[in-house]
Amino acid sequence: MTTHPIYQVDAFASQLFAGNPAAVVPLDKFFDTKTMQAIAFENNLSETAFVVRRRDGSYDLRWFTPLAEVDFCGHATIAAAHVLLSELDAISPLVFHTKVGPLEVTNGTHEYVMRYTMRSPAFPMMERSLSPALLDTFNGLPTAAWQSRKNVFLMFPSANTVANFQPDFSAIKSLSSEQGVDEGIVIMAQGDGKTYNKYDFISRYFVPAFGIDEDPVTGSNHASLAPFWAKRLGKSVMTAYQASGRGGVLDLSVTENQVFMTGHAVTYLRGEIFLP
Repeated sequence: MTTHPIYQVDAFASQLFAGNPAAVVPLDKFFDTKTMQAIAFENNLSETAFVVRRRDGSYDLRWFTPLAEVDFCGHATIAAAHVLLSELDAISPLVFHTKVGPLEVTNGTHEYVMRYTMRSPAFPMMERSLSPALLDTFNGLPTAAWQSRKNVFLMFPSANTVANFQPDFSAIKSLSSEQGVDEGIVIMAQGDGKTYNKYDFISRYFVPAFGIDEDPVTGSNHASLAPFWAKRLGKSVMTAYQASGRGGVLDLSVTENQVFMTGHAVTYLRGEIFLP
């Protein structure tokens, strides 16, 4: 029997029980993929991050949902940085080697809570048609659609329609790859109204095919959302809100090819995994 440390962190949150929880497992070398997938399934969080230090002081990073490995996860990257910097005495900045290229994370404090900024590639969004299946699944609310990476992004009429939408997860899961929905669907709108006017835009993300009905806060999507809304609103610095039940705030800055996303993180749990 061997033991390995595990942490759980609420990312994009300044207090516990908000933002998006991620498990972080620091290792000397990666387990085999089957074992890492089994650990992620056992954790039953939207993401479990496995991180291995390289000789040059940078890190290799992999992420798993309960059902599959993914090529990019923002909140679990913030969580991994939080564990390394606040629990394991690493030094900022951190560089993570991932399937989407290197991700850099720096840290600081804001109102006595650790605050992290991740630099990621900016991903383009390409406009696409609104299929009858997408319209039916989302009650005729979408006014336009875009594609970025493996996700579909749907524009809703207002922030309130995004926040109040009641998803049919079985219907969303049944959308086939023929509809261009290989991973999940984002619904979004410009911030407006009394509740959401302090945000530039809000969104929600549904990923039932990957074992996550609704992801609480999704950093990777904001690598597509931020440049899209920066161009639409004519501004390079924005604040976004992901309107899940837990909710999360992201401060965003956009350059020509990169997105800087900043959020808080807090440790919820320290423990050990026991493996045969």
